[in-house]
Amino acid sequence: MTDLQLRALRWRPFALPMSARFQAASGVLDTREGVLLQIEDGDGRYGTGEASPMPAMGGGTAADVVALLKEHGASLLDGTDHLGSAPGAAALRCALDVAMLDLRADAGDRPIAALFSEEPAPWVHVNAVIGGGPPEEVATYGREAMDAGYAVLKLKVGLASLEEDTARVAALREACPEATIRLDANCAWDEDTTLRAFEALYRYRIELLEQPTAPDDIEGLARVREKAPMRIAADESVDTPERFERLLELRAADFIVLKPMFLGGITPCVEQAERAAEHSISAFATTTFDSSIGIAASLHLAAALPTDAAQGLGTGAHLGADVTAGTLLPRAGRLALPTAAGLGVAPDPQALAEVATAGWTEVAVGA
Repeated sequence: MTDLQLRALRWRPFALPMSARFQAASGVLDTREGVLLQIEDGDGRYGTGEASPMPAMGGGTAADVVALLKEHGASLLDGTDHLGSAPGAAALRCALDVAMLDLRADAGDRPIAALFSEEPAPWVHVNAVIGGGPPEEVATYGREAMDAGYAVLKLKVGLASLEEDTARVAALREACPEATIRLDANCAWDEDTTLRAFEALYRYRIELLEQPTAPDDIEGLARVREKAPMRIAADESVDTPERFERLLELRAADFIVLKPMFLGGITPCVEQAERAAEHSISAFATTTFDSSIGIAASLHLAAALPTDAAQGLGTGAHLGADVTAGTLLPRAGRLALPTAAGLGVAPDPQALAEVATAGWTEVAVGA
């Protein structure tokens, strides 16, 4: 897995409260559980990554990640292919990939993004994300986001009836007439409902619709895209190699959504973006309501992508606590790439202690 001299692998689980209950079609989120992972090299440097699977999305749990770490220990530093599709495996691969990239980039005195791009962007545009709630609440969140400098708003839909979603979208557009609005259905609709949604929502000037249909219905997504009056983004449909290749074959989306926590890290995300570009499909990065460690990982990915599309990295505002001294938050709708080498952010001992659910576990390389 690496030519670096590695000394130890250690991890510590945590649970972050959300600042408010967040609702999407995939479920309700009030706590974000994960595992902080660090790899120590022979010079005493630590590379840091985060493994925070989404149970509601079928990614396993933080307990699954810990179980895999206890089972495989430092042998994971020699490769993770043997993890297969075990619950928690994708998130664990992400943590290991990011931690190793953190070490490599730090040793080279450059940011992780510079490992993938000769000229990474110094900052990226970010969209605000708005969850479930009645129309008046959605309108309030939209106005607050615009006042904070966001130009792009992403609203979760598919939570109730299409009529209710339409009322929420209408309220957001009325409250924010100049905003660019994106919608994310999180696989909640079938093909017929999506076509009806086009008729109901097109008048509200929607930039794109993210993952309206079931992840494995690539053919249906392709048909939807052919009839769409807005751009279509594929999210959950790119989570397996088979679905991703079929999506490319049919060119079933205008964008793919890259989530390092779901795809196994920054490295495979960059590889997917390059493959998608060969088929004239663009890519943008999002987080999965991660801590600032995970946000930073997605930020480095976003900065390395050849696009100026708004990225889904504004989720830190929804956290009620963090593992770092301060949460990585956008300013005026933009998120700046950290100037320090490597990941650019690190866990804070006191902040981590307040949200940790267990102590550190460490295993030596070769033990």
